[in-house]
Amino acid sequence: MPWDSASFELLRSEVESSLQGARSSGGVPFFVYVYDPREETRCLRHMTAAARALGAGGRHVQVVYLGQVLAHVLRQTLYLSEAGKRAEARDRPGLLRELSRPEGLPARMTTALLEGVDGVCEELRGGSQGQCVFLLRAGALYPFVHVSQLLDGLENQTSWTVVVPFPGSHNPAKPEALRFLNETDGPYYRARIIG
Repeated sequence: MPWDSASFELLRSEVESSLQGARSSGGVPFFVYVYDPREETRCLRHMTAAARALGAGGRHVQVVYLGQVLAHVLRQTLYLSEAGKRAEARDRPGLLRELSRPEGLPARMTTALLEGVDGVCEELRGGSQGQCVFLLRAGALYPFVHVSQLLDGLENQTSWTVVVPFPGSHNPAKPEALRFLNETDGPYYRARIIG
């Protein structure tokens, strides 16, 4: 699946409309842009350019790299400690299951985004639809956190327009389901899915 310029232009147009107050079909100002994971570098270039262009227009826009947020969150757990290393050596699948529980890393990631992380991102709690955040490098969250978990956690907590590039594809058997990194199927997204 090559880069889809038409879908990207549709995303830019709908994000611009959201920043001007238009309501999306999902009822929340969240946008998921599906792209081939092999196009990661191109996607990052396009997304950061779009964020710069929106910011140059006088809008409040921030770019957040989710891997940096995850690193911050992991530093707050035992995972990166000696005890965490021993637990991983004993039972890696069990540790991954524990960290991936919705009340584990997914909840901590959402809290970090809502409260902000010094030097990484400003808080997203509250705000307005006229503010925009691009949450980049979602692939860094695999296998701990799913994009759907982040969006579920942000819903009703932020009014920002949220853009998440999604490295993956639609499930051919269930087009409403997305396949993160073409590996795992995700549940329904209320976000406007483009691509």
